[in-house]
Amino acid sequence: MGPIFNRVLRANSRCSQYLGSGGVKFLCHAAGAITRILPHTQVSAWTEVAWERPYARWTSSDRRGIRVSIPIGDREARVARSVSSEVTRRRVPSGVGSIGRTLDLREQDICRRVAERVSSVLGGTNAAPASVSLSALRAAFDEQVVAAHIKAHHGLDINIADVLGSIHELAEQTYENKSLAFGCLIDPNWVVDGEAVFPSTMLESKKYRALSDGFKTAYHVATGGHLLGFVDLENFDRRKLGARHYFPEWCEDIAKASRGGRCGISLTRNGEILVFDEGSLRFSYRFGRWQYWNHSHLVDLLRNLTRVQRVPTERVSTVAAAVYRVALDVSFRRTGALFVILRNERNLRKVVRRGDAINDRRRETIDKQFDDALPAGTIQSLPRGVIAEIAALDGAIVMNNRGQILAYGAVLNPQKKGRISRAEGSRTKAAIGASHYGLAVKVSADGDITVYHQGNRFISV
Repeated sequence: MGPIFNRVLRANSRCSQYLGSGGVKFLCHAAGAITRILPHTQVSAWTEVAWERPYARWTSSDRRGIRVSIPIGDREARVARSVSSEVTRRRVPSGVGSIGRTLDLREQDICRRVAERVSSVLGGTNAAPASVSLSALRAAFDEQVVAAHIKAHHGLDINIADVLGSIHELAEQTYENKSLAFGCLIDPNWVVDGEAVFPSTMLESKKYRALSDGFKTAYHVATGGHLLGFVDLENFDRRKLGARHYFPEWCEDIAKASRGGRCGISLTRNGEILVFDEGSLRFSYRFGRWQYWNHSHLVDLLRNLTRVQRVPTERVSTVAAAVYRVALDVSFRRTGALFVILRNERNLRKVVRRGDAINDRRRETIDKQFDDALPAGTIQSLPRGVIAEIAALDGAIVMNNRGQILAYGAVLNPQKKGRISRAEGSRTKAAIGASHYGLAVKVSADGDITVYHQGNRFISV
């Protein structure tokens, strides 16, 4: 039945009887879409309340909470009730970071669409739909929510669900024994009369499916799906992106092109779908899961977890942002990495194996030579491509909270060990142990970014 609704549905057997086992599974899965799509949020325990129309409202004027209500049955039905919960931003356990953070309008809209979509399925006067149809609805639930949000946010006429469906089909195909990559730039600034040709008509021909790569070239499409052109993304918008923009480095061209209200969508050769707007990665589909990327809040969490006395907040912010950007690069390269930001540089010897730290007198000769060749600086001053390559080495990049790199490709042997299950690997064990001395950011070879703090997993995106 799912732990988030156990207490609610047991307290009202009429609701359980109305929903049936398939309805209960659908409700649990659908309500869980909030934390799947918004992994940087947390949802309070769901409670049963009197029947209400579906909504997602601010709990106060400071917008630090969203009250979500999902109706079960129609107002006049015998089982008419609603389940309700509060959505807040995830925050650090103590200190300045423990203050609640403001939620944005896009997060509210996603919560509202979750509630309304569940209501459209379970809020009728008749019996709940059959388990077979609910199973199909459950499989497509998150994508329907994301597609509806993207369409409304950009004011598009084209059916985004159809676009995403076509891209999923492309992900399963090959061209000359290579997986397909694809890209399109949907532009609400262009309204063209006539018969739409994108995506269905255009993608009927195999040669046009393989024409774009989504990072250097893309189809330029009007708001209603009319093909405007085939564009070179590098020259589409030459303006540089600023510090407030976040994207994997190799996606810079489509990220730049997504400004001005446009929506950029890319399919990578490993089957991931990336959605860009206003110069940043906004949604991704990986591991069968859709996710909304709230970069500013994730950087804020890293900054607050690493703040210490005598280090200016601005400096810590730049370090946190630099680590986050490189983690994005490594994540979408799927090469894996481990970053450790120490609270106190004196603890370096308690974390790193002897001979692995820069300037260690036991350092191997070849390592000393590379130390000398490596451009001196901090993680925030070195080129992202250089850091991403170094991060891909076996071992960890260890730095102080000013961003100075103290070790790279380092084997971690923290004095304080972490507790892990047998299924977890050595990188996770090293990350948990190192997090007793600072902040550890682990990027798995599958792309997951997990933050560890004080020996515990804090958040995973």
